[in-house]
Amino acid sequence: MDENERDVYWCKSCEIVTERYENSHPDDPLCPRCGETLVGYEELPRNERSNYRLYEWQREIHEKGLLGPSPGGAAGELGCHRSMIDKLADIGVLEKSVYDKDGFFIVYISRRSIARAKANKEKTGKWTDSGEF
Repeated sequence: MDENERDVYWCKSCEIVTERYENSHPDDPLCPRCGETLVGYEELPRNERSNYRLYEWQREIHEKGLLGPSPGGAAGELGCHRSMIDKLADIGVLEKSVYDKDGFFIVYISRRSIARAKANKEKTGKWTDSGEF
């Protein structure tokens, strides 16, 4: 378990990863959203640990500004084929985040990289500012 998992808890009621309500007792952490008792990572059943890890990953992706549509959604926004999304991600034009654990497989293409690719296309006629694609 890494250090972040010690600072956050799982709220079974809200199904969110959250920090405890600051006025709650350290031995009885409460959810700031609903007031229910929070559960530490170590205390979670195995199936709920996988949910915790998924929500924690999504929280981190959101904090880093990497949330966005799926590769298919990104292709729709850019008006290109789905295969082009993979090529652009492979060369670093698009920021791709992948979660492949516990039976979950989720891929996001960041909105900021989509916007950057659109701007390049408008300016240079290519997805990259180098003119490669």
